[in-house]
Amino acid sequence: DTANSQKNRFRMIINGSYIPRHTFPQLPWGTLKNPTYIKTKSGNLLLTSGWWGIARKIHYTADLMMAFAWGFITGFNTVIPYFYPIFFVAVLTHRVTRDMQRCAKKYGKDWEEYCRRVPYIFIPGIY
Repeated sequence: DTANSQKNRFRMIINGSYIPRHTFPQLPWGTLKNPTYIKTKSGNLLLTSGWWGIARKIHYTADLMMAFAWGFITGFNTVIPYFYPIFFVAVLTHRVTRDMQRCAKKYGKDWEEYCRRVPYIFIPGIY
């Protein structure tokens, strides 16, 4: 949730529409202080700090951890509880591949710089 909050609040701060809210469940690390980013030739901004500076698809990492946790709580007597997380890995892997191709085409050299600054896709330090 905080990864998406960081991205959305970053966009709102840039366009001047951010209004701080102090209602539940606003987590304190949902807003980045002095965020870093790459300004692309097309004028778009690619966030390179906060969760988005750790991995390019960090929000999917949290979703995958939750999916596997649902399987793990059932034990290992049957493969049925693991159908969803395994299917989810396949879907997300395919989606990320398409996203990377689309972004490479859209941003060109700026995407290469983004990938250099944020080298990991799902798991920081591994992949």
